[in-house]
Amino acid sequence: MRKTLALAALVAVAGTAAARHAVSVPAPANAGGPVLFAEGVISTPDDEFGAAFTPDGNAVYFTKRTPTTNTSPLSFICVARRGNGRWQEPEIAAFSGAYNDLGAAVSPDGKRLYFASDRPLPGASAEKRSDLNIWFVERQGDGWGPARALGSAVNTPAEELSPSVAADGTLYFASTRPGGKGSLDLWRARPKGEDFAEPENLGDVNSPGPDGAPAISPDQSLLVFASGGRPDTLRGRGHYYPRSDLYVSEAAGAGWGPPRHLDPPINTTASESNPSLSPDGAFLYFSSDRGFAGIPMEPAVTAREFEDGVRAIANGWSNIYRIDARVLREKKATR
Repeated sequence: MRKTLALAALVAVAGTAAARHAVSVPAPANAGGPVLFAEGVISTPDDEFGAAFTPDGNAVYFTKRTPTTNTSPLSFICVARRGNGRWQEPEIAAFSGAYNDLGAAVSPDGKRLYFASDRPLPGASAEKRSDLNIWFVERQGDGWGPARALGSAVNTPAEELSPSVAADGTLYFASTRPGGKGSLDLWRARPKGEDFAEPENLGDVNSPGPDGAPAISPDQSLLVFASGGRPDTLRGRGHYYPRSDLYVSEAAGAGWGPPRHLDPPINTTASESNPSLSPDGAFLYFSSDRGFAGIPMEPAVTAREFEDGVRAIANGWSNIYRIDARVLREKKATR
């Protein structure tokens, strides 16, 4: 299980203690760079990633992870609601909190919420945690029904995680199943009855390294995802640690165009992952563990500055950022 979560951490759970050794300071809002989403309420000094909105934009589901480096962390899905024009204090979603749950994705019609979890599959021992599989809950009134696992076409003895759903119900996700190009690949499965047909690999979008955390636009014309180990991945000074950058690919016939690395200020020498689009398509949300520290520190910090930094929001744990989604259609992101 520790290996499972370590793999998820590369392209689905951006944010590790090691990330504090090679990160960059967030660009200020007036420089056209990403801005923290719901600063102090959703983006906090804690480890947060992913943003999945209901169709009306008045509720957002995201993941929090316990801060640990030498034991398996616990990830759980939280929900925050907007009231009186402000985001209210988050709470753990009713279907989460007992197992490792991460990577929520709300279907464009708002009827289903998908997520990855290591909770036992039906028929398995309640004491034995499984690999990561994709589960879902269905809308029931103002809440959600019980969590149900997808069938064997999607869920296998390998890892399945990072769901994203198109308007026609096609499910995009990441998996370590055989038949891919690397350790973690992007796949999609089309709806079939109450479940899904056999998934297909996304082909040359994938690389020999890990590719995951897909975000599909509702019309399936645009795919944003995280990838680690490509030649154009940004690297900082200091000891290198496994991390990911964001890439975008546009639909081309029955396949996908060459993935394009998103330039700064979206990607940095920190880890960027967990992209998603707002319901109206106007904003790109993503997670980054960029923070105050780097190697070398220039200028060097005092003890007080260090204490202030590790207690600040940009302390090196992951936060959620937002930027104008038009950068996805441009050849280069706004610098």
